[in-house]
Amino acid sequence: MSIPRYYTVGAVAQDLRSLKALDERLEDVDIPVDSLLVLSRRKDERLVSVTLPGVRTRRVESGLSRTQWFEFVSTYLGVTAVSVLMGAVHLPTGITVQAFMTLAAIIGLIVYHRRPHLMKNLLAMGLPESFAEEWEAAFHEGFALALAMVPADLFDETQDAFLEDPGLKSPLTVDRRPVL
Repeated sequence: MSIPRYYTVGAVAQDLRSLKALDERLEDVDIPVDSLLVLSRRKDERLVSVTLPGVRTRRVESGLSRTQWFEFVSTYLGVTAVSVLMGAVHLPTGITVQAFMTLAAIIGLIVYHRRPHLMKNLLAMGLPESFAEEWEAAFHEGFALALAMVPADLFDETQDAFLEDPGLKSPLTVDRRPVL
């Protein structure tokens, strides 16, 4: 009994056109339909699923969990209580501290929500940390991350399909299948 060897080939597509062209090249190589996985932002997930109907898609979440929301609100309320006490002693100081903390909280939430958390998703799939770092860096300027899981006998054709398009950034290969 032999265990089949799988490779994962991935790259960041700069736009939807590059992603569609990659899907067409992979279809020409006769890659199984369910072997391509596309990780995209929440706002782009529907567009990817409509354009590439046979492809599995996952969204890269950037929201806070319930625990994180609870911690954030608790901290903000604690700072508000301190600034109210400061205001009782010296009103301008209390108002300044409250205004600064409110502004910092708003900016922090905006920055946190705008940044996709691709690296933790890739590490959860069992992919190497160095690959996750490189793909996350390229993902900030890109559209979506395409991952193809293929058996060893289709590896060369799949790698050629990824390397053919200059619209795909950071094409990398690892000799394992991610945990989905």
